[in-house]
Amino acid sequence: MIARLFPFLHDFSDYSFRDFKGDFLAALTLTPIAAPLAMAYAVIAGVAPQYGIYTCMLPVIVAALWGSSRFLAAGPTNATSLVLFSVLGTVTVAGAPLAQLPEEVRMSVIFGISLFCGLIQVCMGLMRLGEIANYISHSVMTAFGASMALLIASGQLATVLGIAPPQTSGFFFQVANAAARLAELAVNPWCLLPAVLTIVLTLWLQNISRMFPATLAALALAGIVADIFDLAGRGVPMIAEIPDIVPPLSLPPAFDFELVRELFSPALALAILGGVQSLALGKQLAGVRNDVFDGSRELVAQGLGNMAAGFTSGLPGCGSFTRSAPLIALGARTRLAAVFSGILTLPLLYLLAPLISHVPMSALGGVLMLIAVQTLKPADIRFCLVATRTDRIVFLATFFATLTLDLTQAVLLGVILSLTLFIYKAAHPRLRRLSSSDPLLRPMPRDMPPGLAVYVIEGTLFFGAIHELERCLHSVEETPPRVLILHLSRVFWLDASGAHALEQFIERCHAHSVPVILVCGCPQVRDILRRTGLLDYLGGGFAADTLYEALDFARSLLQRISCQNDRCYFRNAPPAETSSPAPGSPDA
Repeated sequence: MIARLFPFLHDFSDYSFRDFKGDFLAALTLTPIAAPLAMAYAVIAGVAPQYGIYTCMLPVIVAALWGSSRFLAAGPTNATSLVLFSVLGTVTVAGAPLAQLPEEVRMSVIFGISLFCGLIQVCMGLMRLGEIANYISHSVMTAFGASMALLIASGQLATVLGIAPPQTSGFFFQVANAAARLAELAVNPWCLLPAVLTIVLTLWLQNISRMFPATLAALALAGIVADIFDLAGRGVPMIAEIPDIVPPLSLPPAFDFELVRELFSPALALAILGGVQSLALGKQLAGVRNDVFDGSRELVAQGLGNMAAGFTSGLPGCGSFTRSAPLIALGARTRLAAVFSGILTLPLLYLLAPLISHVPMSALGGVLMLIAVQTLKPADIRFCLVATRTDRIVFLATFFATLTLDLTQAVLLGVILSLTLFIYKAAHPRLRRLSSSDPLLRPMPRDMPPGLAVYVIEGTLFFGAIHELERCLHSVEETPPRVLILHLSRVFWLDASGAHALEQFIERCHAHSVPVILVCGCPQVRDILRRTGLLDYLGGGFAADTLYEALDFARSLLQRISCQNDRCYFRNAPPAETSSPAPGSPDA
């Protein structure tokens, strides 16, 4: 029980000084790189920058300790921050949009969303839904990434140009507003200066070393330039001072059924999107070191981390690539590297707090625009557009939905689209008729009479797939065969509805005087057919373990079948009774 409640205790049993050295040095290098990005993600979410740094403390430690992946580090991300920003404009409290409420009320609701999102993820993990990432298509995730990069860049146009944001949020409104102000030359060049300077300095400093905190150094230099030129007096907004160094304890708002109903949809969207990103990244990182990855355990860990964020003034987060990938490159050895990163964030914030108020907001906007450009993956976008027609449609639909719809709706739409695509593929099992030269038909007797059709079915068999199978069989057969063999040994899943639909299909074949022989070598599938009564309905011989047994029985049937005037009957039955005998009867 203790091992289940505290799975990370196993890592301490053989923890060495070498492990400590690698983990601590990796965290010491990562923390100055990740802290300014966390501030930037908080700005994306529409809240003060310190809440992003708070999210990098206790939530990161909790998610790392209870997680399945050794190197997955949680934290605020561009995706979760954008969804949270969308929530500020759509969720209403007492009839007023969340974005228009006082900060203490607005932040308490956000902390409630973090807690609600964490509870949903914990329930998903306890229900063993950790494999949900397998059902979210690559095209959907690529479309999310590309469209969110554009949303991040467009959302910073007003800050970088020093213009008033449009009254209606959205990608197209923000771009149109910026274009109109540029045409009127109604921009503040002093806002543009620190943004361009930060981008150029970050790109230049990144060439020094991947481990050098280029973003932090660029923001520091931008703050120095802001003081030299007195940019605050020239109308350039500055980052507000951080009131509390230690994350203050927070509580969600008092329980209200109407508020819970308002928060359920965004919390569910954040839970699904954050869970999918964490699972996909966790699997990828586990494959690097050949670790065993438990997706359900990782969901529970991410949920506990978000619950911790709800009680320590944090934002909803998930597994972050910008925090996780450097850990491996920096030589981290265990999950304690992420834990040390969360611990070191507090003293780093203590050192940065006096300097943050000197940094222009437009400099942070330039960092965000650079992040947006760097997260675009043209190769992945091209891959989705040229792969298949279905991938192209799914990518474009998700891409434009994310740009035009509310992000909560877009996330749920993308998930539903992925699941619909999965069901569509599962409902179309692969059906292949074996030719006489097929290697699978090597055991066919040479004296096999004509009229035999052998089909191999691969995939899943449920009610939708059975109807698709029947449609395919009737479309490929100009004349019905005299005996039909269905090779089910490559069917890996069958449910009660599929067994019932298969029984109805066999009955329709019998109505056309076509006996059906099933080859079901898979023990699980055969057990389901036995428990549902289909094997008893077929009778002896019509359910074979191997294709050889089915072919031998089919030959004995074909040798007894005669056809007259397009009607077939067994030779020991009178011509008037042309229908094939019921399975299990003496004639059969």
